[in-house]
Amino acid sequence: MTLKVKFSDLLRATLSFRTGNESWIGFSPDGNSYHIVSPVDTQISKGVMACNRPKDGTPFGGYIRWLYFRIPPFGTSTHDDEIVRKEHAKMISEGLIRDLRRFGIEAEIDENGASSADLSLEKQAGAFKQDLVCSGCSRKWNRLADSLRDPLLIFVAYRACIDDFSKGVYVFEHNCLGHLHISASSFVRRRPFAKSLAGFQGCPGFCYYEHSFQECRANCEGSCYRRIAVKLHRRSDITKDLRLM
Repeated sequence: MTLKVKFSDLLRATLSFRTGNESWIGFSPDGNSYHIVSPVDTQISKGVMACNRPKDGTPFGGYIRWLYFRIPPFGTSTHDDEIVRKEHAKMISEGLIRDLRRFGIEAEIDENGASSADLSLEKQAGAFKQDLVCSGCSRKWNRLADSLRDPLLIFVAYRACIDDFSKGVYVFEHNCLGHLHISASSFVRRRPFAKSLAGFQGCPGFCYYEHSFQECRANCEGSCYRRIAVKLHRRSDITKDLRLM
């Protein structure tokens, strides 16, 4: 039996650092049910789990012999907190499924009811064809979705092609310090009637700087490619935060 964990539950339990609280999710020993413990004072949580692990669940609402996993809070951001929160919850959900499997519990994330506006980068990628190979260690990813989910890949640059935005490149750094280059056309279909404002009045000039990840609101052919860069950058920020936890 595969346990379905509602994404909406994980999203509800994903709190901001500003609250001073965090959440935990517990799973029954038979893997047939789960429950959310939220909010939990972060300092109490750290003290209990580091120094005095109880044998009868947890002092913040746990059950005997249940498995508990921390749902780390997300950091403050200059971006829209709700967007960052959803991306953070998605990263947590993917790690949770892997952790549960180590305990012999098969689970999957039920995304029913999730916002349709929260379209995943994996779905935007569609039927993408390109050799995905690290320039350093020759690590190969069979699918674009696999590379996007790999926590060892961090998005580091967007090299826009001003003459033809579909020929731009998204650059990822692997943990071996090698790089993976993914064509911008992998995410966005070229719009034949769209016009480029690059170099004209009304262009903020972001595309001339590969390490600029600001969203462009100009009515330009390149804006949709830049929105992808912004989204990739947010995901990588969350991945780096999780590594430090």
